[in-house]
Amino acid sequence: MVSLQPQPGGPSQQIQRSGSWGRLSQSRRAMFVLRFATLVLAAANTSSIAQAEISVADFLPEGHVRDGSVSYQSEIQQAVDAAAQAGETLRFPAISYLVDHRGWQLRSHLTLEMHGATFAVSETCDQDGAVFRGEGITDVTLRGGRIVGRNDVWKDGVNIRGVMIAGQSQRIRIRGAVFQNLSSNGIGLFGTPKQSIRDVWIEDVVVENCCKRYPDYLSGEKPEAGSVREDQGDVALYYVDGFVVRGCRFERSRSDGTHFYKSRNGQITDNRIFRAKMGGYFLEGCEDVVGRGNVILENGSRGTTIERGSKNCVFTGNVVRRSGREGLWAPDCVGLVVTGNVFDQNGRKPNGPQRRHIWNANITINEASRDPSSSPTQNYLISNNLIRSTAGQIAAIRVDAVAETDSIVIQNNSLVGENRKIVVEGPAHAEVIVVGNQGRQD
Repeated sequence: MVSLQPQPGGPSQQIQRSGSWGRLSQSRRAMFVLRFATLVLAAANTSSIAQAEISVADFLPEGHVRDGSVSYQSEIQQAVDAAAQAGETLRFPAISYLVDHRGWQLRSHLTLEMHGATFAVSETCDQDGAVFRGEGITDVTLRGGRIVGRNDVWKDGVNIRGVMIAGQSQRIRIRGAVFQNLSSNGIGLFGTPKQSIRDVWIEDVVVENCCKRYPDYLSGEKPEAGSVREDQGDVALYYVDGFVVRGCRFERSRSDGTHFYKSRNGQITDNRIFRAKMGGYFLEGCEDVVGRGNVILENGSRGTTIERGSKNCVFTGNVVRRSGREGLWAPDCVGLVVTGNVFDQNGRKPNGPQRRHIWNANITINEASRDPSSSPTQNYLISNNLIRSTAGQIAAIRVDAVAETDSIVIQNNSLVGENRKIVVEGPAHAEVIVVGNQGRQD
């Protein structure tokens, strides 16, 4: 209860002590009292808001363990349900929680405060699952928490995610969480062509050593049995409309660092994407997406892929360095702007035996051998990039222009290093304009 009595040293007592209160006019007194009452009510409201939360501890048995050796999954689900029903924040005390593949079902109008909490996924998981999962949910916020898996002991085909949200969901916020050693995505959001997930913000998230095992194309290793392409990507967004992925670190993915599929109206900014086994930044069939200020280093395949009918995408102000294959592979897009980036010594792996396996340029623009979107490659602007290539690369930029290629402009790039070639070939080579590129040597 907030007291309505003036506190010692407060404004009214200061006036009384100075003898000024009696000399105030009636209107001035009324104005002062109104102002004081407003301040008191504001303080009361602030106190009420601060107390509008539920603790998971209130649902756990007396004497509960804190080291994650005992599972309280059903009790925690009761806490989740109660918080959602009351519209209050659910706070997880900073202890360890044991969880299996079933995880917890998220509800609409739910906020989870999990800073300091660790969720240890059982090493005995033997089927697919997720620690937090929801379908058709609205207004959900997850803050903090560390989810730790056991992909070192789970069998192939056991695909465990950190967070999975599906269906016609909207207004999803995930901030400050850490995901480690899972066998699928840290965060996977899966809408459908008819039911997009809308308005998603993922910020300050760390995902390390997660995803299915996905082999290099020419390694001869077989893909992990029982897993699907949706299990690729530390963060995987399918059919998401309106999203921000910002300030995250995606490191040592066992497949791709990111995978954005058929998503639109998005911003992918200020992230670090390091040492994925396969690709780093991956747009497939996306529309109106901006990638800006990302640092994309030492990924095993392409540093950046923008492909399969992507439209009106922008890639600017990024650093892409020492990728296994191209720094940027960009086939089959309509409307692509690539400006102000650094592409440094990408294409470290040797080319393969087929023409489609010529992939060790810093940038390759061509038509993919398999493109389900049947999209042409047209309306590209590649300008003002710094491109450093080594002698072992085929070119700084390579364009293979087939009949469907149209309106490719490559201008004002700075080419440095041992190989400063821009190679343009193919039957539609006249559709490629190359002008003003400093340091070019043919």
